Amino acid sequence: MNRERLFGWAAVLAAAFIPLLAGDYWLYLLTLTGAYGVVALGLNLLTGLSGQISLGHAGFFAIGAYVATIATEKYGISYPLAAAMAVAAGWLVGLVIGFPAVRLRGLYLAIATLAFGIGVERAIYHFKDLTGGPYGLAVGAPSIFGYAFNSTTKLYYLVLVIVVLSVLFLSNVVSSRPGRMLVAMRDSQLAASCMGINVARLKVLAFAVSAAFAALGGVLYAPIINFISVEHFTLWLSITFISMIVVGGLGSITGSFLGAAFVVLVPELLRGFGAYHQIIYGLAMIVVFVFWPKGLVGIAALLAGRASDAKRVAPKAGTAPPA
Repeated sequence: MNRERLFGWAAVLAAAFIPLLAGDYWLYLLTLTGAYGVVALGLNLLTGLSGQISLGHAGFFAIGAYVATIATEKYGISYPLAAAMAVAAGWLVGLVIGFPAVRLRGLYLAIATLAFGIGVERAIYHFKDLTGGPYGLAVGAPSIFGYAFNSTTKLYYLVLVIVVLSVLFLSNVVSSRPGRMLVAMRDSQLAASCMGINVARLKVLAFAVSAAFAALGGVLYAPIINFISVEHFTLWLSITFISMIVVGGLGSITGSFLGAAFVVLVPELLRGFGAYHQIIYGLAMIVVFVFWPKGLVGIAALLAGRASDAKRVAPKAGTAPPA
């Protein structure tokens, strides 16, 4: 087992014991971090690995949240089936959006996905009878085979399990041939085409998988906050998702969750500074962007490298220093 995998399982083990130490509010924030982290995973696949930019992931996030909530609360469908329907809906919409996106790059793709996100936001507002519009929908506790996740701790463990499964799935994708093809496409679409890679098909699949992850994040998000409305799924949320993967580290699975933790937890830690906490938070993010372009995962790697170097040069106990 390599060091990265060992670290990952150690992190999961540590996360399993957090409810014994954290209060309900911090546990709620960590659960929210997990849901956002799932979205960041998918967005990192799209942007960090395949080089496509999306400013519409709040739309896919909303699709997951609303499909699951409407299915369970209005039609009495079981939570596992409703969740599967929501993820499938995200996947299908991602496919539909992915086809025209094949011809777009950079700013043009960003604007196209921005239009999609705004369109979803307006649709939620327009179909008030189904979505509740600005009045929103109440979200009940999810139940799986009769077991209700009706407390903060239970929801935390549910999200933790989904996070672990999502990471395992994406890790296999990244280390497999499709993952290497995505990186090749990101570095040079022309070179990838010359290697026999179907760039158009790969772009569409990356978009669909990323959208499915965003929808899954929405499925988890709805019961965490107990209520969803159109105000929860604005352009600002899409920008927040982008900032997560940039500050955490583009193309990094670990960075997806470090970025989510930064966005969710740091503002709370800075609330003691009163009216200045948002300014300090913004400055902290700028510092990371400017001085550590590889994000928080790059900082962690740098610190780990320095610690390793210090360990190698430190003299062993009982050994006299050279004259």
